[in-house]
Amino acid sequence: DRDRLLKTIGEMEDMLTATLSFARDEATSEIGKRIDIGAFVTSIADDMSDAGLAIQPGSVESGVVVECKPLALRRALTNLIDNALKYGGKATVAMRATATDVEITVEDEGPGIPGDQLGRVLQPFVRLEESRNRDTGGIGLGLAIAASIAEAHGGTLTLSNRGEGGLRASIALPRC
Repeated sequence: DRDRLLKTIGEMEDMLTATLSFARDEATSEIGKRIDIGAFVTSIADDMSDAGLAIQPGSVESGVVVECKPLALRRALTNLIDNALKYGGKATVAMRATATDVEITVEDEGPGIPGDQLGRVLQPFVRLEESRNRDTGGIGLGLAIAASIAEAHGGTLTLSNRGEGGLRASIALPRC
């Protein structure tokens, strides 16, 4: 039984590595494009809002250009927005630029994440909702994939609890 269990764990680790590698490869193999990141973020939020989802537009700067893999970045942002909707009821999507980078934020009004778990939930298969019910939570790959895509763009994904309650997920990307 022990050998069989270790073999199963090994197979699961191989599947995880392949899944994350796929997400990274997807982001690195897609042809990069220079896009107006503000228009891109607004388009994603508008599309999801038009589908009846509770998306609130935040402040978005226009005319800021970044080099990115649009399909992969859309996947990362959609994962973050889906989490905000699932755990916080609604999502506010915003974008701001500095001289060196762009920060895209997705905020919710949910319970947030315990401070000691903020880094842990970026790891694959980590779920804070422990019922094992797929209806009340995913399989724990959404944040790991979003982080992997951000890293493939030379950026980062960070999570922080908002002072007024809820969670803020921020993707920082380098500007062109």
